[in-house]
Amino acid sequence: MNNCMIYVFENLIQTTIICSLGICLLLFLKRYLFKNFSKRFNYYIWLIIVFRMLLFLFNYTVTYEIKKSKRVRVGNNITQIDIPTDNNLMLYVAYLWLFVTIVIAVYTFIKYTRFKNLVVDVSYDIDDNDVNCIYKNLLEELNIKKKIELRGSDELISPAGMGLFKSYIFLPDYPYSKDELTWILKHELMHFRNKDILIKLLVLSVKIIYWFNPLVYIMSNRVNLDCELCCDESVLTERSLRDKKEYALALIKSIKLSKNYQSGILTTEFNKTSLEIRLDSIVKNKGRSGILMLLILICISLITYFNLEQISFDNSNSLRTIGILNNTRADLKSDNILSRKVIYSEH
Repeated sequence: MNNCMIYVFENLIQTTIICSLGICLLLFLKRYLFKNFSKRFNYYIWLIIVFRMLLFLFNYTVTYEIKKSKRVRVGNNITQIDIPTDNNLMLYVAYLWLFVTIVIAVYTFIKYTRFKNLVVDVSYDIDDNDVNCIYKNLLEELNIKKKIELRGSDELISPAGMGLFKSYIFLPDYPYSKDELTWILKHELMHFRNKDILIKLLVLSVKIIYWFNPLVYIMSNRVNLDCELCCDESVLTERSLRDKKEYALALIKSIKLSKNYQSGILTTEFNKTSLEIRLDSIVKNKGRSGILMLLILICISLITYFNLEQISFDNSNSLRTIGILNNTRADLKSDNILSRKVIYSEH
């Protein structure tokens, strides 16, 4: 059990180092190169780092099974090739990490559950036929088949979407015009269409597991910004400059009425997230995409998934195994020669 825990923690630290370099590289590329590409590309490329960080347990399982299987049979004895892991300090740190991770996970789950139950319990049906008609038309326009309930809410002071399985869009009772309401509801529905709540859940899982890494929090904030920029871009695809101005005004009005409020956990909100950057992005044309984007994606994948230390470690074990086998064969050969000499001398 202790060896198992140390293997998990070693793989976690190794993944942290590799992905921290990946985060820094991605932030650099997004600042100087990826800014010329679409907001959708800049958003979804974060999933490379996110998936890599969440797959560390899979890497641990594979590595641990390889180490367990590396045994050398000599006669009736079995010699296991392994690296000593009797390190009490590392073991204590590993259990500390596990304890804090469990505490954060439980606290986050309880906080989200209470918040969602409160918001849902105090919400109410919207009786305005115009609002319901606009919402129904948007569902058909965006080809959204999933059931997403539209409800009014006095608990939230910003329009928001919530719920991964049973989904809701909550709309405060604000004096929106029909055009403003159309843009706001389309924005929230686009979050569901882009699977943003699922991505937020994945990023939250990374934050819980890697709570000790400050770069993870930087990545999380940037993912939230890129999420909103991607949503804005998706809403305004093939739209005129007039539509973009109306959308920007609806965004500003919603933020002004909501008083920059943010509820927090696993919600998509029509709120202030680097408003100046979003407004600047709205009036610009969509970025480029194509073969170069694919090549960049492959390069980032190779860098983030490449595990130099594990490869060298496995190679060293293989070399060590080969060496022991060669030595064993040499010893057996010398024993056979010696036995023959003894038998010959006796005769």
